[in-house]
Amino acid sequence: MDNKTKGAWLLAQSKNLDGYSGAGAARLENISYAGKVGRLYNLIRRQSDESTTFAISRQTVDNACQLSGIDKSARTLGLELLKNAGRIDITSDGSIAVLGATTQAVLEATAELFDEQKPTSDEQAILDLSERVSGKPFRRAEAEEYISDTHKLRKAEATTLVDLSKKTALIDEEGEPGRGLLFNSHTFRDGKYAEKAHRVLEQLKADERVRLSEVQDKLTRSGALYDADVEKMLGAELYKRLISVGLFDRMEVSNSTESVGYVASPNDFQKYGRPFEEDPIDDAKALIASLTYGQTRSSATRGQITMPDALIRALVRGDELAARAGGIRAIGEDYRELEARQVVDVTERSHGRYTMRLLKKDVGELALTIIRGGAASQEAVLMDGSPARAFKGPHAARNEVREKNNLSDKRFVHDALDRLRSGG
Repeated sequence: MDNKTKGAWLLAQSKNLDGYSGAGAARLENISYAGKVGRLYNLIRRQSDESTTFAISRQTVDNACQLSGIDKSARTLGLELLKNAGRIDITSDGSIAVLGATTQAVLEATAELFDEQKPTSDEQAILDLSERVSGKPFRRAEAEEYISDTHKLRKAEATTLVDLSKKTALIDEEGEPGRGLLFNSHTFRDGKYAEKAHRVLEQLKADERVRLSEVQDKLTRSGALYDADVEKMLGAELYKRLISVGLFDRMEVSNSTESVGYVASPNDFQKYGRPFEEDPIDDAKALIASLTYGQTRSSATRGQITMPDALIRALVRGDELAARAGGIRAIGEDYRELEARQVVDVTERSHGRYTMRLLKKDVGELALTIIRGGAASQEAVLMDGSPARAFKGPHAARNEVREKNNLSDKRFVHDALDRLRSGG
């Protein structure tokens, strides 16, 4: 596994481990540690011009880390490690000087740190298994045998490690005990979407195929769709099943009163190669979600987005949005999730009026692969008008759908995965 791929898994899995404190957490402590430092580096990196240095106040760094689940000890030691590696400098007043870096630089730095910690066989096996099941589903028995042989684990250790991976490491299981199939959220993200989608299509009834094709055609034109519309087009049963198996990405934007989802195709990120490695912690998806909200729900008086394609292009160019107008109110309310992720910088220019600039150029470029010619889903997010405050990525949103599946749904998902595993 190359460092780019390894770094992507470390970032994603460490975020899952933030919420896990079970007895097995110590088995994956180097994944958690290296991933946290990598997420810290991703937070403080700026535009991908690698010849430019950006200064960030220590308070900004501390606030961003607190919002992103990076505790004080990991933050303090992480900054020192990044300094020693020549990635940042720490000034006498505590400010952080960061040399501009791409996502790839973050992934490689994270992987290098992980290797320096002398990771255990358990940790190497988790990363290896995660990558393998992202290509195609694996029978659990075969997976246990594989990691036992490859990473020199006892059979009992392999079994408990797979159990642990299901709780912490972006790996899911579908099927009866002893016959389960392991898979994850990246099954349809390897550049073979059309081939894999066709295998799922083959098990559908004729009328279901028509409904699925209608949704896929509409997604091609719009980029994203309001999930209630997709559910209506597909029917509740087929909707649940296709989300559960990963054929579509469901994402969620939340405000203080409700959470509303929208659907996109994993294939939409293929322009940039393996999308998981370009957006391992969903920064680009969060940008899309926030801008979609601004387009569909914000009023003209507070600053409605009418041309998202042009807006993202302006951000990628380095423009400061709304600077000529002296700022607008919506910017100060609708992009708090992006601020927490340090994707954008929001500045108050006068009372209640804000401007915004993009801090990570490559995140904006990736978002452009979804926002197609200004058609970023007029139907995508229908909320009550209060500011959007949070974002939920495809993995968490899909698991919530799977939890409601009945036996018939589970059987469908298992059969679809088995088709993908066997190649037909």
